[in-house]
Amino acid sequence: MLNDRAQILLKTLVERYISDGQPVGSRALQQFSGLEISPATIRNVMVDLEEMGLVSSPHTSAGRVPTALGYRLFIDTLLVVQPLDSAHVQQLKYQLHPDNPSRLMMQASNLLSELTHFAGVVATPRRPTITVRQIEFLRLSEKRVLLIIVMPDGEVENRVLATDKDYDQSQLTEAGNFLNQHYAGCAFQDISLRIQNELHQLRHDMT
Repeated sequence: MLNDRAQILLKTLVERYISDGQPVGSRALQQFSGLEISPATIRNVMVDLEEMGLVSSPHTSAGRVPTALGYRLFIDTLLVVQPLDSAHVQQLKYQLHPDNPSRLMMQASNLLSELTHFAGVVATPRRPTITVRQIEFLRLSEKRVLLIIVMPDGEVENRVLATDKDYDQSQLTEAGNFLNQHYAGCAFQDISLRIQNELHQLRHDMT
């Protein structure tokens, strides 16, 4: 169990490290913590926190950085979350547009960072299946192709493919048109399986 002084110093260290991205020294902790204690006393507390696995000391610096355990303690017990005022609530309603999932993710991440003053990371649940509305191929370079998958809700997923041979853009466009004509509305996994089965059948018919 951390005493009040150790909690304040750990909270200050995590906040300064998130803000500056640099190991935090005892003098910085003295300046920003609001505690009237000496740097030597702070160093002693840091030694205790390090022994508890909450902070670590990089070899190249006299300062310390939070560990994963330190971050977890900060989030669970030290982070103070204030309710949003009405102005921020209106800002959220105005800027977040659910009709564009890709743009919604970017806006949500930016707003989260703006409201918390920390780095904002927003992730969607992993899709069990990907249903295809449209497929497009773009030539990036020799033997590298960008696969663009447009889903029914308008979300776009990009994948870089390595190919066995070089294809020009007209060939890639023709392939995309063929897939859209025959497989639009199908799950991506089903498309791959059906193509494999059709190729197998074609080889069988040719022998």
